Amino acid sequence: MVVAPNVPAKTIAELISYAKANPGRLVFGFGLGTTPHILGEAFRQASGIDVNFIPYRGGEQARADLLGGRVHLNMAPVATLLPLIQEGKARPLAFTGQTRSPHLPDVPTMTESGLPQVGFNPDVWVGFFGPAGMAIPVVIKLNTEINESLKSPEVDAVLRKLALEPKVTTPQEFATFVAAEMQKLPPIVRAAGLKPELP
Repeated sequence: MVVAPNVPAKTIAELISYAKANPGRLVFGFGLGTTPHILGEAFRQASGIDVNFIPYRGGEQARADLLGGRVHLNMAPVATLLPLIQEGKARPLAFTGQTRSPHLPDVPTMTESGLPQVGFNPDVWVGFFGPAGMAIPVVIKLNTEINESLKSPEVDAVLRKLALEPKVTTPQEFATFVAAEMQKLPPIVRAAGLKPELP
């Protein structure tokens, strides 16, 4: 979670205090139906603050409005926000993963900030999928080649420069991970009372 430079808060506790002293003043911009949308609603519920949510078609426009001062709060993957943070255009307050990001080691997690219910790990991930029923030898071959590329110093360096952490895994481990991830969002969505919105 980041805030615009015009928001005086430097910690989650300070943000909550500021929001409670200025009800309805802060604007949280997010892509409609995205992880930031869900986490933002979880944050609002957990903190009890009165904040205005503005849905965007995507996170890019929300971040543009953050830079323009029309949006005060935003959440996005570290890789997306890191350039803005490094340029002083956004101030990080907390990381939603279970552990601190190696790219922002001084930024506490939501749990460390007193809101363990706002977050899950990792904040975003990318994986390789194939069609259902893909032959096992093909799956094994692809997995081996992908893992070998992730181990290469060149690919590792590029990914880390983008604030992405490569993870070598087996198809079985990845399937278990995906199944667990699919169980994490529904409780947050239900608790937030979010409903599908058709265009």
